[in-house]
Amino acid sequence: MSDYLPQEVLIKILARLPPVSLIKFRCVSKSWNLLISSPFFISMQTEQAILSQPVDAVTEQIVVRRYSKAQNSEVYTVHINNEEFPDDKNIKIEYPFRDSTRFYYRIVGSCNGVLCLSDDLFGQADSTLLWNPVIKRKVKLPVPQATLDTMGPYMFVLGFGFDVENNDYKVVRMAYVQGDYGYLVPPKVEVYALSIGNWREFSGEVPVNCVVEYFWSEVLISGRVHWVAYRNMGMQEKVENLIMVFNLSTEVFDEMQLPSALENELPINLNAAILARSLAVIQYDERVWSKSCCIWVMKKYGDRESWSKQYNIEVDGGLGMILGFRPNGDVLLTARNRGLVSYNPVTGQDRDLGIFGTKDSFYVGTYVESLRCLLREKKREKGSVVIPKLKVMRVRVNVNLWLKMMKINMVMLRRVSFGCNLVCASISLCCLSVHLCNS
Repeated sequence: MSDYLPQEVLIKILARLPPVSLIKFRCVSKSWNLLISSPFFISMQTEQAILSQPVDAVTEQIVVRRYSKAQNSEVYTVHINNEEFPDDKNIKIEYPFRDSTRFYYRIVGSCNGVLCLSDDLFGQADSTLLWNPVIKRKVKLPVPQATLDTMGPYMFVLGFGFDVENNDYKVVRMAYVQGDYGYLVPPKVEVYALSIGNWREFSGEVPVNCVVEYFWSEVLISGRVHWVAYRNMGMQEKVENLIMVFNLSTEVFDEMQLPSALENELPINLNAAILARSLAVIQYDERVWSKSCCIWVMKKYGDRESWSKQYNIEVDGGLGMILGFRPNGDVLLTARNRGLVSYNPVTGQDRDLGIFGTKDSFYVGTYVESLRCLLREKKREKGSVVIPKLKVMRVRVNVNLWLKMMKINMVMLRRVSFGCNLVCASISLCCLSVHLCNS
C-alpha cells in the first residue's frame, strides 16, 4: 500500500467525519484549517450529513426543545426518532443563553444544523440569533431598521432558511405597524444574509397580506418560506386566508391558495406544517387548548385542487399544538397536563412520552450535524470551487493509538463508504495524530 493518500480521497474522508472532530482537526496545520473552514468544505460536509440520513428514517435524529420550570432554563435533547423514543440514549445539548432572555427564545426554524432563535415571545425585542449547537457557534444579528423606536407599536414576523443558489443563510423580517383598526399593510420588509452580516431593506414588491401572528410558524420547502396569511376583503370584516411564500434565492414573494373550506376560517386557528415532505395546514377548533384539529395536505405542490383532509385528531384533556410527524405515521403533539404525546391518527391511540415543559415552549425539528456558522461564509460565483492545498503526508503509525487518542470508535469509521476501504480511512486519520504528536 502506498504511503501517500490522494488529496481528493482525504477530503472525502474528512467530509464524512463528525463536526466535533473536524473542529479539533483545524489545529493540525494552516492548510487543514483553511480547508475545514472553507465554504466549499462546509457545503460538502453538510451535503454528506444530509445524504447519510437513511431513506426509511429509522435512525432519523430529531431535536426536542422545551422550557423546564424546575431547571429555570430551556432544555434541548437529541433523539433517534424510532420506536424506542424517548427511551433511547438521548443527547443533551448545552444551552448557552440562560441570561439572554426573560424565559425562553422562540425557535423560528431549523435548517442544516442551524437554529434561528428570536427573543420576541415576551414583549418587544430585537434579538435574533443563528446557533449551531454542535460546534457551539452563534451569530447575533444586528438590530434591524424597523424597531419600536423607529416605527412605534408594531408586530413582526420572521422567516429563516438556506439559499442554495448563493450558498447563504437568510432571514426575512416583515414589520407591521399598528394602526387604529389593525396592522397596516404592506409591511416593511428587511432581509439579512449571513455572508453580508447586515439587514438591508427589501426593494421588491410586497403583498398586502398580514401573516398570522399567534403561532408565528414557518415552513421551509425547497428554499421557500411559507406562512399562513390573510387579506382583508373590506366588507363586514371578512378575510381571505392564503399561503404567503418567499423564495430565498430570487427574493420574490408569491401566494398559494388554501382549500375552499379554509378560506374564511379564523386565521388564528390555522398553522403551517410539513407532512411527508409536503406542505400541510393544521386547522384547530380553538386558539388555546383545542378539543380537536384537522390536518390538510397539499399532495401536489402549488396545485390547489390537490389539497386533501388527511386526519382528524382528538386528544383527551385538551390539545396544545401539533409539533411534527414521525416515520411510523404517529403525530407528535402536546396535551394538557401530559406534556409530549405520540398520537396514532389511524387508531386514535396515544402514548405519553414523559417529556414535560410549558405549553408554548415545545419545539421538534430534524437534526443534522454540520459545520454551518463556523465562519461567515463568503459568497462565491456559481460553478467556482476553491480547494485549499493539503500537505502530502507520509504515515506509519499505530491505528489503535489514534482511536484511543481521539476517542473515535469503529462505528464512525464504518460510515466511510465511498470506495475507499476501512484501512485507508484509518491510515488517513492517523495522519492527524502524527501532526498532533509532532507539533
